[in-house]
Amino acid sequence: MKYLLTILAALIINTSASAAMSPRFYETEILGNWICKDTWPGYTALEFIRYKKDGTWNSFGQLIVDFPIEENTVKVNYSALGTGVWEINDQSLVSMIDSIKVVNRNHPWLDEYFNMEEQFTLNDKRSEEIVVLSNDYINLQPSTGKPYECYKVEI
Repeated sequence: MKYLLTILAALIINTSASAAMSPRFYETEILGNWICKDTWPGYTALEFIRYKKDGTWNSFGQLIVDFPIEENTVKVNYSALGTGVWEINDQSLVSMIDSIKVVNRNHPWLDEYFNMEEQFTLNDKRSEEIVVLSNDYINLQPSTGKPYECYKVEI
């Protein structure tokens, strides 16, 4: 009997863990509003993104980039507004930008030399591994670069 209870407990734990890893779990948990932050030396991105049931997303946010100009560093603030589509593939969030608008908020003269909007690729699917996903937190690992995190917010 003790052996049977041990096997039953192991089976229940294993079933719960595998259910939590199913694509349906990810598709349900990712729905809603998230605030994401990504930082690198000389770069900070803060984004509000909404994942919707119909497989679309929309976002707005701010990018702060340090540009070395001659012997100085110029801190440039950009606002960004975008839309796209998303899906879950295995344990990855696959998304694509279908439109984006980026505006230089404090040094527009730099746009003559560098166009931030051109740094975003439209209609190109990008996959990010879902490292952690709970009802209020997600940690994503892009195929290149370091992971970043987001927190779910209620609006």
